[in-house]
Amino acid sequence: MEDIYVRLAKHMKDLVMGYPYTDELLDLLKEMFSPQEAEVALAIPNDLPPLQVADVETILSRTSLPESTVVETLESLAMRNLIYSGEDSNGKKGYALLQVGYGMPQTFFWGGMSEDEHAKRMAKLVLKYFSVPTTRQVYGGVPTKTYKYSPATLTVDVPMQGVYPHEKIDVLLEGVSKVAVAHCPCRTSARILGRTDCQHSLEVCLKYDEMADFVVSRGLAREISKDEARHILEECEKEGLVHMVDNVKGEIKHTCNCCGHYCWNVGIIRRRKVPRDVLMAVYFIRQTEEEECIGCGACEEICPVGAVQLVDDIARVDTDWCIGCGVCAVVCPSEAISIVRRVDKEPPDNFARLHQQIKMERGLK
Repeated sequence: MEDIYVRLAKHMKDLVMGYPYTDELLDLLKEMFSPQEAEVALAIPNDLPPLQVADVETILSRTSLPESTVVETLESLAMRNLIYSGEDSNGKKGYALLQVGYGMPQTFFWGGMSEDEHAKRMAKLVLKYFSVPTTRQVYGGVPTKTYKYSPATLTVDVPMQGVYPHEKIDVLLEGVSKVAVAHCPCRTSARILGRTDCQHSLEVCLKYDEMADFVVSRGLAREISKDEARHILEECEKEGLVHMVDNVKGEIKHTCNCCGHYCWNVGIIRRRKVPRDVLMAVYFIRQTEEEECIGCGACEEICPVGAVQLVDDIARVDTDWCIGCGVCAVVCPSEAISIVRRVDKEPPDNFARLHQQIKMERGLK
C-alpha cells in the first residue's frame, strides 16, 4: 500500500488552495500528523473551498476507522491547530483541512513568538517547503489571483483616480462584523529562526468574521473593535506596511500588513524572484506629479518593493514592479503622489465566487 503520507500529500494537493507535492511536503506532514492522524485527515474532503467544513458524519463515511477514534482524533487535531474547525450552514460543528493561505502555515505562528523546539522545527520545515517555486505554483498557477493590495488611505488623503469605494481599506473594514488581530506569521517565523533585521510590528494580522471566530476560539488571536483595527491599519501605513486582502469586492476574511523583508508576497516581489502580476492582483499604480516632487527621497526609502529611484532629483517609478500600495504617499511632504487604476478588470464579487473561479481554473472537480 502507498505510504500514508504520500497519499495525504496527494489528497492535499487537490485542495482549492492546495499544497504542491514535493519531498519537503512529506517532511512537513510527518511533523504535523501521526500515521493514524494522517489517516483521519485523509478522510476530510478536499473539494471544499477555504473556511467551509464537513460534518463528522461525512468524514466518518470516508474511513473505516472506528467512530470514537475519528471523533477523538479530529478534536485533538483541531485543539492543536492542525485542522480548521467551525460551524456548517446548519450550525453543526465540522472540520476542514487547513488550506494554503487560510491557516497553513499561519496557525503555527499567528499566536506569536515561541521559543520551544517544535516551533523552531516547524519554522524550518515551513521555510524549506514554501520555496519561491512552490509559492509561485500556489499563487501564480491560475489567472485569478487569491489576494490583492488595498491602497493606503487612512493616514493621509491620497489622491486616487478610478478607485472604487469597495477597494478602499476603510470601506472594506466597515463590511465585516467581527475583527481579531493575530501576529504576522512571516515575520514571527523569521524571528523564531533568529532573524532580527526586520523590526516591523508583529501583532498586525487582521482576521474577520468566521476567520476571526476561528483564531479567537483557538487562542491564536484576540478580538478587537473596528476602531482598534483602524488604528492598527493607520500605524501600519506609517511603518510602510502593505495592506493585502482577499481578491474580492466584499466579504474579505483577512488583512495582512506585509513588509519587503520576509513576507511571502511583498518580499518575493522586492527581490524580483517572481513577476508582480504572476503572484498578485495589482489593480493600481503610483503616479508622480514631477513639478511637485522636491526630490527628498522619502518615497524611495519607504517603498516596500524597491520600485522608486531618484533620477536628477525626481522620483522615478519602475511601473513593472510598483504594486500601487500607496505607502509612499503617506511620507511624501509635497503631496506629489497619487494612485491611479492600471487595469480595468475588477475582482470577483465575494469570497465564494473567488474560490469557485480558482477551483475551475485549476481543473478541480
